[in-house]
Amino acid sequence: MFDYQVSKQPHFENACRVFASRHNLRELADSVGMNQQTLRNKLNPEQVHQLTAMDIVVLTDVTEDAALIDGLLAQMKCGPAVPVNEAKAERVAHYVLQATAEIGKVAAAAVSGKKMTPSCKSAFMENVNAGIRCLSLIGLSIHARVQSNPALANTVDALSGISASFGIS
Repeated sequence: MFDYQVSKQPHFENACRVFASRHNLRELADSVGMNQQTLRNKLNPEQVHQLTAMDIVVLTDVTEDAALIDGLLAQMKCGPAVPVNEAKAERVAHYVLQATAEIGKVAAAAVSGKKMTPSCKSAFMENVNAGIRCLSLIGLSIHARVQSNPALANTVDALSGISASFGIS
């Protein structure tokens, strides 16, 4: 049904490095109940120790940093993670502005003509992922708004049915 492929690029390894550079690993290890050196080793791709799925879940939950999940998904040639629980109908304007800002950063980097260093590429991909995340949250919020109002949901369903019968997409 799905054709997941594993990328030859070291997306997850890069995500581990970025994640480690963003956080105080000593404090983070203490907060998740892990030995500090073990956490350092698990985030270092050159070490034998590797993060487990539950390690990634706990670290993402505690830090609210999706870098590890996004890296894992990129390794499987998938898009970034979208925290569905963040979708709030009253925040649609915020999501639109944030998506616009992130897409603006992507556009600026694309036309700058600068050499794409590893750190520039990492920042570029973070902007792309943040933009996708915000656009997804807009869609989820609008969907929730429509579904929470039965009259509006019925109207949308009726219009969808009418447009389908006329062959309008």
